[in-house]
Amino acid sequence: MSELNPILAVVIHSFLFLSGLTGNMFILIVHFVNWRKTREISPCDVIINCIVISNIALQETILINEVCFFMFVTFYFQNRAVNVLATVMSSLAFSSLWCSTCLCFYYCVKIVNIGGTFFYKLQARLKVIVPCLLALSIVMSWTIGLPAYWDLYLYMALTNATFSGNITHPMSYNIKSSCHCLFQVFMLFSSIAFTIVFITAGTIVISLCRHMKRLKQTREGFSNAKVSSHLSAARTVTFLLILYLAFYGALNAIFNETTEIGTLMFSLCFIMISTFPTTNSIILITGNRKLSNAIKQLFGLKSSTNCAETQASHT
Repeated sequence: MSELNPILAVVIHSFLFLSGLTGNMFILIVHFVNWRKTREISPCDVIINCIVISNIALQETILINEVCFFMFVTFYFQNRAVNVLATVMSSLAFSSLWCSTCLCFYYCVKIVNIGGTFFYKLQARLKVIVPCLLALSIVMSWTIGLPAYWDLYLYMALTNATFSGNITHPMSYNIKSSCHCLFQVFMLFSSIAFTIVFITAGTIVISLCRHMKRLKQTREGFSNAKVSSHLSAARTVTFLLILYLAFYGALNAIFNETTEIGTLMFSLCFIMISTFPTTNSIILITGNRKLSNAIKQLFGLKSSTNCAETQASHT
C-alpha cells in the first residue's frame, strides 16, 4: 500500500498542532481571566478545561509520534519508545473522550426537565458530582491505557516485492497485543463513551422537540431562554456526536491489528485523530456564550447578550 509523504505528514500534523494549540489555549486564557475577576469557576468550565488540557497533550504527543516515526526511525522502533508513545496517546485519547462525555452528561442534566426526587438532587449536587466524574474518567482512561506499555510489542516481517525484475525484501511493521485482547478492550471502552454521548444527544433533541411542541400548542414564542438553551445544547452535543463518530472510526482502524504502521490508511487515521482536538475546540467555543463573545470582542464584533447557550454555563 502507498505511503504518505513524510514531509507532508509532518507539515500537516504541525499545522494541526498549532491550530489546535491556539484554539485550546484561547479557551484556557478566557476561563483564567474570568476566574481572576470572579474567583469562581462553574462546573461547565471545569469540564471544558479538562477537555482542553487533554486535547493539548494528545495533539502534542501525536506530533512527537509522527516526527519520531518519519525522522528518527531508529529511535522510534525501539520497543520501549513505541510502547511509551502508544500508551500515552491511548490514555490521553480516552481522557479527552470521556471528559467530553462528562460535558454531554452535564448538558443533559442541566437542560432536560425530568421529574423525580433523584433527578432534582442530581441537579443540586452537580458542583460536587462533576469533579468526581472527571477524576473517575481520567483514572479509568489511564488504567485502561497503561497496560499497553507491557502488553504491546512491535511485529516486523519481511515481505517479498519485485521491482523491475529485482526481488526486494521491504519490512512491514505492526503493533501487536501479547494477550490478543487489549485492542478489543480499548474499543469496548470507547464504545461505552460513544453510547453515552449518543443517549445524551438523543435525550436533549427529544426534549427540545417536546418543548417546542408545547410552545406551539400554547402559541408562545420560540425565542425564550428555555428554547435557546435547548437549541444550543442540542447543537453542541450533536456536533460532538458527529466528531466522536469520526474519532471512533479512526480509533477502530488504528486498533485493528491488520492496519500496518506507515501505510496510507494508518497515516490518514492519525491525521483524523489529530484533527479531533482542533475541531473539538471550535465546537466548544461556538457552543459557549462566554467563549463566543470573547472571540467577537477579539475581532471587534458586537457581543451577543442573548445568544443561545446552555444554562449550564451560568452555574
